[in-house]
Parts: sequence; structure tokens; C-alpha cells
Amino acid sequence: MEQFNEPLQTKTPFLDLTRDYGFKIVFADPDRKELMIGFLNKIITERNIIDIRFLNTDILAPEEDGKSPNYDISCLDDEGNRFLVEIQKEMYDEFRDRLMVYSGDPLTKILKRGEEYTSVKTLYVISILDGYLKVNGEDKPLKDKLLRRAYLRMDEGSKILSDKLNFLFLQLPVAKEPGVESDFITKWAWYVRNMVKFSKKPEGLDDYFSKLFDAADRNNVEQRKLSIYDRMERDAIQIEAEKRYAIREARAEAREEALAEGEAKGKAEIAKALLTEGVDMTTIAKCTGLSQEEIEAL
Repeated sequence: MEQFNEPLQTKTPFLDLTRDYGFKIVFADPDRKELMIGFLNKIITERNIIDIRFLNTDILAPEEDGKSPNYDISCLDDEGNRFLVEIQKEMYDEFRDRLMVYSGDPLTKILKRGEEYTSVKTLYVISILDGYLKVNGEDKPLKDKLLRRAYLRMDEGSKILSDKLNFLFLQLPVAKEPGVESDFITKWAWYVRNMVKFSKKPEGLDDYFSKLFDAADRNNVEQRKLSIYDRMERDAIQIEAEKRYAIREARAEAREEALAEGEAKGKAEIAKALLTEGVDMTTIAKCTGLSQEEIEAL
């Protein structure tokens, strides 16, 4: 595909939307909220969202304690339903538990003081994964499913205890390069995952995806946000480099330990065999390099 920069060697004209800060710049912009509305309406088909209001207004600012917000984007629709949207670059074992913790606080705030429980609005927790959701061994058949959804279900099977708490998981790697007949979610997932690889905006895009490329174009991003994005990008690259170095060192250390363990085991086997043959300890020590105490302990 001629628009691609493969391999990625220089700074591309588009933001990396799989990074949470690039994702926020594009999808939490009040001036471009049609991008988030269009996405939500396609993955949550039971809703017809006309308007939304972003709750975390300064999308790149940390909270008062110096930490980043728990989720990338938080917004309300015109009916009061709440949406927590997060892009997840890397998967880890505690990811599901994190989702439950992060959904707890917003869930308690859905019912306003004095309202009846029948007035409870719906909370949607939407995780956009640059990887695959892992729940248990039964997940393998679902690895190729682009969009997965979870509710609070009864143990009888398909009966839903409550539809007020919804978890949606969009597995970006499942999406293949879109063709003319590809559906919206496939296109969305593939463009979001590969945006940073483009050297120019593709031709023939429909209105939504044309606006998506425009929003991700570095030339259209406010300088303050772009400066923060570039700084955080450099930090992320440094962290990833340090992580790769640590992994290489750990593997090298593990190999050395395994070799040392194998060598020690080999010496012990030789010593045992010599003892069985009645060879004296002094000779065995010279042959194996083991001390007399180590030989006696065999």
C-alpha cells in the first residue's frame, strides 16, 4: 500500500492512536465529538446517541495527585448514560480486575440523590485493545472476534441479571485491511491501529474517516497538545527500550544460570560414578573441581 511508511523510520504526519495520549487528542476533542458519537453508535447498537458531553475536559492534564485519570475518555450522552473509553496498548494479567475497580466509582455516581433505582442509567466500559482479551482457556475460539461484550449474567446461562453495566472489548489486531465492502467497525479498528504508519491521507474515504485522518494530522493539532504528545511519546519509547533491555538481560542471566546448573549437575554425576567405583575423594576432587564437603554431601 503506497501510503504506508514501512518500516517506520521517521516521524509520521499522523498521531499514534494506540497511545492513550494520541487517542485522547483525537477522540476527546469537544470540537470533533462527532468522531466519538459515530463510534459509540456503531458499537452500541441499542442506543441512538445524538450528543455527548466530555467529563474529563483537559484530556492530557494529570489529576491533583499527579496521576493520570483512570480511563482515557469519560463522557455522558444526552440521556445521562455514561461511557468510559480506554485504549490499551499492552495487555497484562490484572487487566480485567483493573476494569472492575475503575468502573466502581462511576457506577456509584450514576444515580442522582433523590432518584428512584428505576432511574439508574447505563454505564458502558469500552476497552479498545491492541491485543486479545484473555479470560480462560475457552477464549481461543473467540480470539478472531473483533467485538466482544460482557454483562452481569445469572448462572443459569443466558439470563442477564442487569444490563446497567456493560463491558465491550474491541480487539484491534482482528481487523484486516478494509475493502469496499468492509463494515464501519472493521475500518475503524484497522485505521486506528495503523494510523501512524500512513505517510498521507488515503483517497476515497467516506466523511467519517476523512475527518478521522484530519483530526490525527499533526498539522491540525494544537501546539500545546502536540508538545505534550511528543514528550510522552519519547518517554514511552524510552520505557519500552528499557523494558526490552531488561528482558534481554533476564534471559541471558537465565541461560547462564541454566548452564551453570547443568555443569554442576554433570560434575555431581561424575563424582557419584567415581565414588561407586571406589575412587578416593582426593582424586575425585581433582577430576571434578568439587570440594571434599560437596563430594561427601552426594
